[in-house]
Amino acid sequence: MYVDPTNASELAKISREVGAEVLEGNLRYPSPSGSWQLGDVDLGEHLDRYRDQRLMVVLVPLGAAEKEAVTCGICGFVMDEAGECPRCKLIAEDRARELESEARERDRLFEDIQEFLEGDEPPPEE
Repeated sequence: MYVDPTNASELAKISREVGAEVLEGNLRYPSPSGSWQLGDVDLGEHLDRYRDQRLMVVLVPLGAAEKEAVTCGICGFVMDEAGECPRCKLIAEDRARELESEARERDRLFEDIQEFLEGDEPPPEE
């Protein structure tokens, strides 16, 4: 159920006139601190101001929130939703393959050296 935005605006105006605080924005979870966020306000931190007080909360749904882009904190790739960064995942997989290849080459080199050291050496020339 959604409330008509005009009615919601009137309710907010009346609420402000009587001294109430009005917060508005897209409701998101989690915020950077892991709490609920409404617009730019971290609700966990914000509601701490009202601890041990009697409150009345009026929630007025105005419609679906717009999608918010999420930026990878490592490479800066912009994603549609929070989660594992596909770019970082591909880079990590490529690097893992490179390391495996280098390890195989190193193992072959050590085996060649070991065979050389264990093998029959020709007698020294006189």
